[in-house]
Amino acid sequence: MPVVTHDVVPDGDIYIVLKNPNAKWTAPLFKLRKHATDKASYIRDKCSMDLPKLLRLGLEPYEYRIRVSSQHLITACSKFKKMLQSPWKESAPVNATSPSESSDQVPCIPAIREISTSGWNVHALVQVLNIIHGRNKEVTRGDTTLRFIADMTVIVNYYECVEAASLAADLWRERVDVPKKYGKESIVLLFISWVFSWDAMFSSMAQLVMEHGEGLEHVETNNLPIATILEKLDKKRQWSFPVVFNRLNHLRGELLQGRMGCNRKCRDMLVGRLGAAKNDMNKKFGNWDRKHKGISVGLVMSTLDNYASPKWRDPDEKGRAHSRDCSIKSLMQPTFN
Repeated sequence: MPVVTHDVVPDGDIYIVLKNPNAKWTAPLFKLRKHATDKASYIRDKCSMDLPKLLRLGLEPYEYRIRVSSQHLITACSKFKKMLQSPWKESAPVNATSPSESSDQVPCIPAIREISTSGWNVHALVQVLNIIHGRNKEVTRGDTTLRFIADMTVIVNYYECVEAASLAADLWRERVDVPKKYGKESIVLLFISWVFSWDAMFSSMAQLVMEHGEGLEHVETNNLPIATILEKLDKKRQWSFPVVFNRLNHLRGELLQGRMGCNRKCRDMLVGRLGAAKNDMNKKFGNWDRKHKGISVGLVMSTLDNYASPKWRDPDEKGRAHSRDCSIKSLMQPTFN
């Protein structure tokens, strides 16, 4: 197997040995609902998440040996600190000369230790190591894609060096085109923003997942460690349907009791529209208050959106038409908020 060496620190005291490079796949596989179909059907999200042109992954099975400083690793990364300051095999020098084997005439040459790892995108690993060692001029600034940022973020998260990489991450954030639609890009950015505590961006991506997700069976996370976050968001999605269903029943009761709606005629129209909306949702989604697969909060909201404020004229009111926003969706909006 060909061996490639790279010096981050030419006189470093440790080698990181990367085997089976570029084997981890951080871009999730994703299925999106196919629109304009009566029954739920799905197609793969065809969004391309390629690496920069200069960083295309080769197919040859190389082994990479990257020379670094153990002191920098220990200072910046909790995981490396545990490895190098513990009885783990990574903390012992490779081919170290034992006292019985040493000679008084021959000076003992300190052996270089090794840490073995596998699967990482080699270019992303080198970039993270450059950041850890303060080699700012060597950090990629130009053609940086969301996929490559994800590859670096997965490494940062694994080796627990978020603080050391936070400044570089702020530069990465400036290059990110924030997705406005639910898909693999929003899932990847959800993970990146979680790792680096980009609260506003995380909330925005989580909202997309909550509103448009239809179940975990449509997402394969591959080597992107985001399954736990998606599980929590999906539980919230499932929890929301009984809440919406109960709120619709409560809204009907409030209208019948005269506690909502602007007047009697408006309430009568809304009660009728509310019944039609629930009937439509039962046809589309089945027992949607209990069955949660293949249903998104966005689909429920769009169904309610079809029942806009009644357009009518009350002889007792001035003006051409009923102008108050008494739609079902507006009355339900506090629930969705």
